[in-house]
Amino acid sequence: MQSTFYNPEARQLWRRFQTFPNLADLGTGEWRRTDLIRLLHRVERKREDYSSPVLQNQVENMLGFLYFKLNMTKEAKGCLGRVKDRDPTNIIAFTTRGYILLEHNRLTQAKIVLEEFEDKISPGKTTEEEVGLRKAIASGEKAFCCSQLGPKCFKKGIELYENALSCPVLDADCRLVIKFGLGLLLSKCLDENVCGQIKGFDPDSFYGKARDVFLGVVTEGTMVMVARAWLLLGETQVRYFHFLSKPEQELMKKMASHQTAEECFAKAEATAQGKDAFVLERLGCYLRLCKKFTAAIATLEQALELRPTSFAYHEVGLVYLEKWTSSKKPRPYRPTRNREDVKTRLKSSAKASQVNTPTSLTKVARSATDFNRGDVWHSVKPTPLEPHATQQLLPKSASGAARLKGARSDCGLKFEANTDAIKRGQIDRILTAAGNLVLKDVKSPLLKKAREYFVKALELGGNSPYMILKNLARTKYSLGTDPSEVFGVLEQALRSGDRSPQFRKCARSVLELWGVYLLDQGDITRGKVLLCKVLEMCVTEMPQIVPIPPCKVSFRDILLGREKKPTEELAATLFRYLPVLKCYPLPSSVGTDDQLLAHLSQLVDRCDESNDFCEAKVYRTFLIDFGGIVDRHRSTECDLAVARIQADINEVIASDVYRKTFHASVTPPGDHSCRYNVFIMYDPKDQVYADEFVKLLEVDCGLHCCYESRDFEPGLFPMDNIERCLSRSCCVLHVVTLTYARNCLQHAEKTRRQVNERDHGCVAAVVYKHYPVPREFEGCTVIDSEDFFDSSQGQKTRRWSEFLEAVFRALLPLK
Repeated sequence: MQSTFYNPEARQLWRRFQTFPNLADLGTGEWRRTDLIRLLHRVERKREDYSSPVLQNQVENMLGFLYFKLNMTKEAKGCLGRVKDRDPTNIIAFTTRGYILLEHNRLTQAKIVLEEFEDKISPGKTTEEEVGLRKAIASGEKAFCCSQLGPKCFKKGIELYENALSCPVLDADCRLVIKFGLGLLLSKCLDENVCGQIKGFDPDSFYGKARDVFLGVVTEGTMVMVARAWLLLGETQVRYFHFLSKPEQELMKKMASHQTAEECFAKAEATAQGKDAFVLERLGCYLRLCKKFTAAIATLEQALELRPTSFAYHEVGLVYLEKWTSSKKPRPYRPTRNREDVKTRLKSSAKASQVNTPTSLTKVARSATDFNRGDVWHSVKPTPLEPHATQQLLPKSASGAARLKGARSDCGLKFEANTDAIKRGQIDRILTAAGNLVLKDVKSPLLKKAREYFVKALELGGNSPYMILKNLARTKYSLGTDPSEVFGVLEQALRSGDRSPQFRKCARSVLELWGVYLLDQGDITRGKVLLCKVLEMCVTEMPQIVPIPPCKVSFRDILLGREKKPTEELAATLFRYLPVLKCYPLPSSVGTDDQLLAHLSQLVDRCDESNDFCEAKVYRTFLIDFGGIVDRHRSTECDLAVARIQADINEVIASDVYRKTFHASVTPPGDHSCRYNVFIMYDPKDQVYADEFVKLLEVDCGLHCCYESRDFEPGLFPMDNIERCLSRSCCVLHVVTLTYARNCLQHAEKTRRQVNERDHGCVAAVVYKHYPVPREFEGCTVIDSEDFFDSSQGQKTRRWSEFLEAVFRALLPLK
């Protein structure tokens, strides 16, 4: 794609297209490719749920725009063409088509499209009311896109829906669809996993608006819309009651004008008359939450007869799994291995953790999965990482990069990782608290039914495949399946995640299951690593939860032992796995906040001295949560060590550690915010190398890259595009080859000077094929790509783990 050109006509056309409502300003340009692909598949599944032409246009327009952002022009034109056939004057379809033409430098066609559309809505051929109607419909379509982009866009989506409803000339069908979309979005905002990310969230206000909207749909809509409105009103009320105390809930139920959730669900069932699969699926989910398993199974089976969906199969599987769980009383943990062999295997695992001798259990924990969906980028590493505990990353030998004055060649950290084994009593306490998670019942018909339905749900694909995979892994482990297969399913769950708060909650549960299963199998060291990560996630997420009456459980009370039976999910998880820390419980002399801060600081220093990086990271998280101060450089080194340790289990587990480490180390001062983490500069002929870095940094490190083929804006001078991307990026990475030195080297000095002037970020370069390092990179971190190849049996293989760490460290401001 040729985007580094300058043409005044192209720039003018671009601005004329931007005067119309469009989807280009929603922020999807800042998303990673993997996130866009997952969003695309999630929106594609909504085609089956919508029969109204207005709703179909909303879905098709968003799909067309996402295809456009993914450079899938043929598919994008197909979606936009279907919208044009239904509505020739659709503004969103018109602007997206114009962006596609401009992106491919087809200025003549773009000008023709623009003039034809402006002619259609000119004052001579249409009225102001018609133009207002077109813009209102476009606002509704844009609001639908905001409702799919995540909690950060929900507030903007509500404003767009309200602006669309303010149009006085909306026809009844459009008004009803927009009202329904607004009510659905308001109901999403009341989700306890979402509300913490919405600025100015007020549950009373959001519930009141949603209630009025759904009641308006009930009075105006068709039978299908009325049934769904009653159903969603009941779900909204269930969510709203989580923010009320019990006296407030009882008071609301006694109000004459109040419709209880049970009444709303009953009216939805009566109105649908067993003919709407959407209503039956949601009703079955509500019955499952009420522990009415028999009625839930009957309702969901009826929904499956009307329309087999992934959601319905998943819900039936959950009913059978929860029915089995409720029938089994948690008992004190007893290992499933032979009793006389327990102590021997625990001791051998503890010794293996100190010398890091790979065992069969270690191989199970590191087993990869065959999951390979073609629609998601995966790691470019061909093999798992090498064991880390005794690994020494020594400085590289003097090469072209190391000879530079000021070049930081010590890109590796020399360390000896050490993770002390957990005591036997702590293991029993943890696994006893885990309850039915480690309980096995090989012959249970309920578990076999649950597994069957989870597999069917996975085959159909759904909006949340990670939830299905998590529950499938738990069911398989309870049925006594090979642990390597279970760990492979858990890895799939982590790989299929997205940006949603639901995934963050699911990821915590997946890591919890993985850690507990490793402990149950005797792999104590790796189990402790994952459970320490679970503790960090709980502490980090607890301040983001909106307080729910009567009060919010304090993490301080849990750590000091004042709270013995927490009921909130995060607090209960934290309390359950605190025994994984060898210094828990805290001494009785620690009772005040000052004493707690001092004690945590001592624990951090002690773990740093003993190289117990995972536990040191947990204590640092505690310390930061209490308002303590930590050394940033030592914290960064600890995080990188933890990333290596977690990557030894599976590289997908370590990706968020890299991302958080980067954001903590490369933080712009003041109000400056970077939309991208890394700006990759390369010659267009070296596109293969650029794609390699994008996969390495975006998939394995969770960073967001900016590069020419995706993020340059048409119609600008090359240097203008470079300055634009540089101002939005924290760091710069040059891909230095012979062609880059010939064509693009004039930009290197200027970018380095601009980065140095703004006092944040770094400039690094990766040299290919031993090309001599130009003097323009003097003082920058330079990495020779050839230093990370091994030649054996006539083949060159990349040491991806070392190469990844070297590139990542080059982007950090480390001394």
